[in-house]
Amino acid sequence: MHFICSFFAERKDAELERKDAELAEQAALSKQRDAMLEKHVLKLEEKTDEVEKDSEEMGYGFAELKKLAAELEKHSEEMGTRDLKLERLAAKLEHQTKELEKQHSQFQRHFQNMYLSAGKQKKMVTKLEEHCEWMVRRNVKLEAAAVKVGQQAKESEEQKSELKERHEEMAEQTEAVGESLSPNQRNMGQSMG
Repeated sequence: MHFICSFFAERKDAELERKDAELAEQAALSKQRDAMLEKHVLKLEEKTDEVEKDSEEMGYGFAELKKLAAELEKHSEEMGTRDLKLERLAAKLEHQTKELEKQHSQFQRHFQNMYLSAGKQKKMVTKLEEHCEWMVRRNVKLEAAAVKVGQQAKESEEQKSELKERHEEMAEQTEAVGESLSPNQRNMGQSMG
């Protein structure tokens, strides 16, 4: 569980680092462009000065330089707009980073709870396994007792059958004896009884 939590954390951290690197790279490019624009503006101003001198001398290209200066100013404004977009993107990235950190924290708590729950479930499974083993041992004892009781019942049935046969034999013998006695002996037996 800890591995999964670490995996998500590393994955989120890597994503944040990648986005931070992209922003840093874009900011660096923006700074380079600003520096280049400043150089171009300085060069343009120098050239404008030179051209103004030359144009005064030659009367050439002043309108063209004004056009270039306007284009350069427009380009500078576009770069400013791009910087604003980068700032908005950085703010958005910061917000996403905070949200990812919250999610990471929630995932971490969730996985810790799952890990604790898994530990409890493992203990319960161990107890159930122990109980099952006890039940199996008890069932073996009960089966052995049932077999013994079954044997005793069978023996009892056999004894009962033997006793019934003896009883029937004795009844037959008693009847045979009763028939062999004379009527006087029978009356005597009844008066004794």
